[in-house]
Amino acid sequence: MATLGTTFLGSYLAMGPKPDKQQGPPIKASSKDEENFIQEFMKNVESEEKKAKH
Repeated sequence: MATLGTTFLGSYLAMGPKPDKQQGPPIKASSKDEENFIQEFMKNVESEEKKAKH
């Protein structure tokens, strides 16, 4: 039992933390204005997708 417990615990810890699904790829913008524009655009796209699903 101890061997199995150690094996499964070791496997669980080796996988590391689960990634956050809300976080997308990093935004590589050349300026703060460009970054804000991209974030607003993504929010608009997500809201339109939610409207289309319902």
